[in-house]
Amino acid sequence: MEKMIAAGQITIRRLTETDLDAADAILIPAYGIARSRKRELRRYLTLQPDGWLLAAIDGQPVGLVGATDYGPFAYIGLMAVHPAAQRRGIGMALMQQLLEWLDERDCPVALLDASDSGAPLYEKLGFVDQEKALVFRQDDCALRPRPSDRVAPMQAADLAALADFDAPIFGARRQAVFDAYFADHPDRAFVARDEAGQISGYLFAQPQALGPWAAREPADAEALLAAALALQFEDAPRVIFPSSNVHAGGLLMRYGFSPQRSLRHMRRGDEGAPGRRAMLYGQASFAIG
Repeated sequence: MEKMIAAGQITIRRLTETDLDAADAILIPAYGIARSRKRELRRYLTLQPDGWLLAAIDGQPVGLVGATDYGPFAYIGLMAVHPAAQRRGIGMALMQQLLEWLDERDCPVALLDASDSGAPLYEKLGFVDQEKALVFRQDDCALRPRPSDRVAPMQAADLAALADFDAPIFGARRQAVFDAYFADHPDRAFVARDEAGQISGYLFAQPQALGPWAAREPADAEALLAAALALQFEDAPRVIFPSSNVHAGGLLMRYGFSPQRSLRHMRRGDEGAPGRRAMLYGQASFAIG
């Protein structure tokens, strides 16, 4: 895709692994972060190699965005334009091409988590508010939940059954996501089981975040949290969870987490929220849900 603007020519093409350094150079100033996002972006590219776009002006990379198509819906994330190139229509051009790609795939719903500053762009493209995505971070770790013998380290053999358990909660089957996080940190994943031995929850503890994380009951979520908080983290761990989960905030605050920010969880397409979001205690990320 090519588009002329006052300051030059926008070209949009598929993002590849060879673009990771260029993408990182956009994401760091666009989001005001200090650490590299290349490892995360490489994972997302592996999950959806054809779903990520890079925009350039006169050949200079200036923006990116991507989507993971789960079938019943897609999750859009990492919309970023370099601060020096903002307000030139680059974000709109990227989103329009991404949505065209999703329409060609007959994906009925697109979801994303928008900041207040980014939401007006999405509103112009037909996105509407569904709920909030809440971000909590641990700033006091004096109290930890008690360990439970119903929680055990996750095994590779659990992943298929885990995807079956998760599908009605998340709204789509995402075993590839679980496989990727388990491959990265097999010693930081936990599964809870009920008295009959059936899966009742799971938690992937990333080095800086908790999630994906889901549980049938708050007690299962608390038991999983106990296992995760026994680990070491690179930074104070954060959690992203939907506002429709009325138990997650209270649980997290009991163990030293506090609210940091909220984003607008927005939807384009068929009405109704996919899955049972009230059972989601932690997203994998803003990029892939």
